[in-house]
Amino acid sequence: MALKHPEACIQCGTCVSVCPVEKVGGHAIVTFLADPDAPEYSPWLCTSCWRCHEACPADVDIYGLMMECRRQEPAPAGYQAAFESLMACGLALGIPQEELNGIRAAWGLESVELPPPDLACTLLPDEE
Repeated sequence: MALKHPEACIQCGTCVSVCPVEKVGGHAIVTFLADPDAPEYSPWLCTSCWRCHEACPADVDIYGLMMECRRQEPAPAGYQAAFESLMACGLALGIPQEELNGIRAAWGLESVELPPPDLACTLLPDEE
């Protein structure tokens, strides 16, 4: 099923100008909004920061559109690995507490306490 361009979108490109993915050279769903014929974009690159939605003068539900796109295709392998890590140790990228705080200290940041490893499992409903 081809992605349908939202009628409310005026293709002004404002969403593209505020998108952090676009700023680093990636092409997220906002590329499609600015140019429905754009060949290279991925809804999986979206960081879910909502900057595009906040900046949109036509109030297009860009996040909803991105989620619709994600439901139409399987997640990239890295996303599955991050999900499995989240369920196993509570972090998408498993990193020991000491290592994290060492990195933070090197950048002049305060230590933080990681959430308990079973937090994600506690928050998600049981699969039956």
